[in-house]
Amino acid sequence: MGPRAFILVAAAAAAGALPAAVLPAAGAGALPAADPSSSYNALTSVSADSASDAWAVGAYRNNTTGVRDTLILHWNGTAWSRVASPSPGTRFNTLTGVSAASASNAWAVGFYRGQAAGTLPLILHWNGTAWSQVAAPASGLPETELTGVSTVSDREAWAAGFAGTPATGVFSTLILRWNGTSWSRMTSPDPSKQDSFLQGVSATRGGGAWAVGSYARGKTLRTLVLKWSAPAWTQVKSASPAPAGRYNLLSGVSAGGQGHAWAVGNNPDLSTGPGQTLVLQWNGTSWPRVPSPDPGAGANELAAVSAVSGTQAWAVGESALNLSGGPVDTLILGWNGTAWAQVSSPSPGPASNVLTGVSADSATDAWAVGSYLSKSVRDTLILHWNGTAWAVR
Repeated sequence: MGPRAFILVAAAAAAGALPAAVLPAAGAGALPAADPSSSYNALTSVSADSASDAWAVGAYRNNTTGVRDTLILHWNGTAWSRVASPSPGTRFNTLTGVSAASASNAWAVGFYRGQAAGTLPLILHWNGTAWSQVAAPASGLPETELTGVSTVSDREAWAAGFAGTPATGVFSTLILRWNGTSWSRMTSPDPSKQDSFLQGVSATRGGGAWAVGSYARGKTLRTLVLKWSAPAWTQVKSASPAPAGRYNLLSGVSAGGQGHAWAVGNNPDLSTGPGQTLVLQWNGTSWPRVPSPDPGAGANELAAVSAVSGTQAWAVGESALNLSGGPVDTLILGWNGTAWAQVSSPSPGPASNVLTGVSADSATDAWAVGSYLSKSVRDTLILHWNGTAWAVR
């Protein structure tokens, strides 16, 4: 699995074609919890606002139509069940991020594509009864993708991603804001004249927010960190330097209280192949790099992070055991207030096990999601932390 910043799965700007702020809702009835596809099921993000309320999102390949459709699962404190969700695209539909503020307020974002060229940003909202599609503002560019979302309250949420023109190969950062009535595009920095991507966003109830990703500088990619401090987004340049011969990619961010935040990703070596995990910590002034384990001889990548407190945080991803290929295992790192350490995590698949999302509600309740490959079928993977160990749920 390559760096997420290079997964330029489609997106496009024609969101203006949506005629109303809120489109018809999908039915709210719970569906069978088992993976719906006989070939492809994957989760990309998870968000828990309590021990009895959590959401996981992704996509699956519809056995009947062959179209990749949205996939949403809900945790009610006892079991996970699939909940109906809109899939407006006739060619593919993918959810990349989810954020729950309460039992009656959650957002999910991603992208979709119909028969026409280009892709559209996809925004879904949960009102306590059903998921419905909500109009996204047009980016003015032929491809748009939303990669992350963060919900603060009924009147405030943020979504981040990128938009660009495939013909020229130039992409720019994209940030949307929900004001309680509609989504609008916010001005966001683009430090590169080539490519700038955002892969994650995290906001706090105190009014602050962070967005992270990467931007091109010559033949390298550097970490990109943006900070919201009303009334504007600005680039924070005190992120990690770009080691020679490496790309530096940030794919997840978690903003905690007291001015602290975590950002994670990886920096693969372009000459030798192995990748290192990348962890940055905002200390109120700058983003120094914090040492993090690299258990695999091959690529080691972190996709998401969730902070519980100043003394506990989780980061998840994947680790390739060998430099020349072979098995890929789940990777979970835990922060104890002093250092990051690898924590044992299940890898049910014989060849490929990937974690792409994590959400911690308390010290004894956290979820990690992704997928694993078994007998040519990719199935969803859900792990739970009970305060002692990670186990498959």
